[in-house]
Amino acid sequence: MQFRTRTSGAPALTTAPALVFFICLGAALVPSAYSLEPQPPPMQESRPADTPPPPNSEYIELEHRTPAQIDPADISLIHAQQRAITAEAAFFGYDLASGSWNYDQAVCPALPGQLMLHYRRQYRDGAESLFTALVPRDHGRVSVVPVLYRNATPFRSASGNERSIAVFNRVVPADVAQKAIQPEGKWLALALCYADMVGAGAHALKRAGDEVGLSRAPVATLHLSEASPVREIVFTDRDAPGQYLVWNITLNDKGRVAAATQVKLSDYVAQVKSPKDLTEKPMPEGKEPPVKTLPPQQEPLTKPTPQ
Repeated sequence: MQFRTRTSGAPALTTAPALVFFICLGAALVPSAYSLEPQPPPMQESRPADTPPPPNSEYIELEHRTPAQIDPADISLIHAQQRAITAEAAFFGYDLASGSWNYDQAVCPALPGQLMLHYRRQYRDGAESLFTALVPRDHGRVSVVPVLYRNATPFRSASGNERSIAVFNRVVPADVAQKAIQPEGKWLALALCYADMVGAGAHALKRAGDEVGLSRAPVATLHLSEASPVREIVFTDRDAPGQYLVWNITLNDKGRVAAATQVKLSDYVAQVKSPKDLTEKPMPEGKEPPVKTLPPQQEPLTKPTPQ
């Protein structure tokens, strides 16, 4: 139930977390802060993500399981709660009785009491409908988070609306949330669980490798402040070729999500000229500067002064 590191180049090397201090000037800025890069978790075998990583890049993502890979006990839970899942999905406009729906499981360590499922329906025109179902393992009500309706997002996107935040804060146990936001805690796993719940298939950039397009993309970072109990988790999610999302998830000192935003950016393109574009420009021949000849100075006339 851990999240995993993926790379298309050489295997990742485990490194200890790095502690960096930032000193900021100005009253409006934080006097000092800490930035901790995540320690890569062990490799896990699971299905590939929807978007393959670029060459030599490295990502950290949750483990995803197809129905054939889900534990038998969880399959039994899905069957037992199928009516509740169907009813809750219908409330948000998804008809599981029509069309062909597929689902997979996102294994989230921050949700030990919940089974997170992504339901997808592909249409002939290439459109997709998608929602997340959170199924309680013991008792409680099934929750559905709408994500896409035939490629259209809800009026208020699931990524940062109040209901998504409230659902997530309700299903994450208080002790898990409190431990996760500590410098040595699993804060990136917590952030990935939220991003996966509201979008499916989030993967955080750990190393951009030699890809110039991600040279300005931030790696996963936890921001702590001595002046405020607020925490911020920032990470880059490669959601499509040629572009990426920068997530910023704000949490309070209890580990509860207060706000979440995502900004879509295009890959950075370096302006490099080819040798054929570089032409030599001849310099004009030098000319002698004009010289002005001054006449010789004459002795000033002296006027005798009477004694």
